[in-house]
Amino acid sequence: ASFNSWNGNKIHGDEYLLIDVLKEKMGFDGFVVGDWNGHGQIQGCTNANCPQAANAGLDMYMVPTAAWKPLYENLIAQAQDGTIPMARIDDAVRRILRVKMRAGLFDKPSPAERPLSGKTELIGAEAHREVARQAVRESLVLLKNNDNLLPLDPNQRILVAGPAADNIGQQSGGWTISWQGTGNSNEDFPGGTSIYQGIADAVTAMGGEVELAENGQYQQQPDVAVVVYGETPYAEGNGDIDNIDYQRNNPVDQELLSSLKEQGIPVVSVFISGRPMYVNPELNASDAFVAAWLPGSEGQGVADVIVADENGEARYPITGKLPFSWPVDPSQGRLNADQEGYEPLLELGFGLSYGDESTLSN
Repeated sequence: ASFNSWNGNKIHGDEYLLIDVLKEKMGFDGFVVGDWNGHGQIQGCTNANCPQAANAGLDMYMVPTAAWKPLYENLIAQAQDGTIPMARIDDAVRRILRVKMRAGLFDKPSPAERPLSGKTELIGAEAHREVARQAVRESLVLLKNNDNLLPLDPNQRILVAGPAADNIGQQSGGWTISWQGTGNSNEDFPGGTSIYQGIADAVTAMGGEVELAENGQYQQQPDVAVVVYGETPYAEGNGDIDNIDYQRNNPVDQELLSSLKEQGIPVVSVFISGRPMYVNPELNASDAFVAAWLPGSEGQGVADVIVADENGEARYPITGKLPFSWPVDPSQGRLNADQEGYEPLLELGFGLSYGDESTLSN
């Protein structure tokens, strides 16, 4: 259960959804967990007193505050006086035990006694990083590629610009080290690589030159610019928006793209985001555009795909397809392929391969 409401009712207290639909009609036999004192949002409830949630089908309360003790005492009293029927208590206990049995928790040794317990050297192991890097390579989606600009020939001078170019925290998003994923520096990601670092490593290894200038103010005119930008990290309600227009009323990234393009420099956009955004102006100001989503700590995975080998051939194909439709205007926050009047800019499943002709006109 979450903080959501449906038809005006908090889901933590919605018997129809939790019992009638989820448990009975859908046959769900696991258990329903609350979310961070969410039961306290039910009308007539507080964090410390809420039998309504149990009666509605909540099997385990989440109480991260001191309210756990009075809630515990109130629930015992409410079970004893019949406010919460014993059949409901039995059902909740049965569901919780069933899941624990399925997970083998009564047969396995305690976490401290398990074979890999305490082996912190496995965190960030090279084999695990390689899987993450592969995931980055396979999730990139090419939205535009005029004149087959990508993959980039490494035998040239490449400018890497944009606020997310050398920012592992931004490319990782929310729930990264901190709750909102903010306040981090690259040093907080030992072993990780930014997108800039990945490009620099690949290009310099093959004889090219790379300059990092996040504001686009280069020292020497480049042959091509890769601009990395996008959403800054957010989690939960902090990420709620009422309009999907990227940088509405403050188009600083578009201005950077346009400035470089006006100087005759081909521009590649690498867009960081947790969702599709309205970026038509940025698309128009880019010769190539890659939706990179949130690549996390393995920025090298982006470079693997967008930087060619010494002969100008792709080192890895670009194979990603849009898991969401891409909006044609800022009002298309809800954009499902089966809805009436479905007219996105790019349809669900779209994704160019290298060598394909761009379908976007500008």
